Amino acid sequence: MNGKDSKLDDLIASLPKELIPENDLWDKIDKRLDAPISHMTKRSSHNLWRNAAIACLLLITAFIGQKFFNPLLPLPEVDSALINTLSEIKAQHEIQIAQLQQTSKLVNWQSSPYSSPVETGIDQLREAAKQIYESLKRNPTDKQLWQLWLWAQHREIELLRQGQKLPVSQNSQGATI
Repeated sequence: MNGKDSKLDDLIASLPKELIPENDLWDKIDKRLDAPISHMTKRSSHNLWRNAAIACLLLITAFIGQKFFNPLLPLPEVDSALINTLSEIKAQHEIQIAQLQQTSKLVNWQSSPYSSPVETGIDQLREAAKQIYESLKRNPTDKQLWQLWLWAQHREIELLRQGQKLPVSQNSQGATI
């Protein structure tokens, strides 16, 4: 083994300390490092737009194909019992609101300086409830719409009750309690 080790040491010692390439490649590397970035960005940007355009065309083609090969499906029959329940709940809610509004007139609702945000919230809830009600008439089996509509009605009643508890300004005209 001693002979092999010495032979290996001799071979290692005979190797040059540095490897010198046959062709000097640094000039080519230096040119690539100094290449303008905008040229590379334009190319990648062009590819990005091209890919996005292809994806959009595929989506449009799929959408048109679906509409062409699957004509409008028949609409499901609307359950009249659910529509009746919907209108009954709406009527009961309107009765509750009328009772609360009559009470608010006795309490002098308008004299509170804090009533404006509450009234705005009530108006917004009423508008949202109308839109939800119209959606429910078209699709009475949607449980989430039912929950949202009932929540909006409940919240409207809560706001009316909170409005009745607002402090009343002492400078108002009319009867205060």
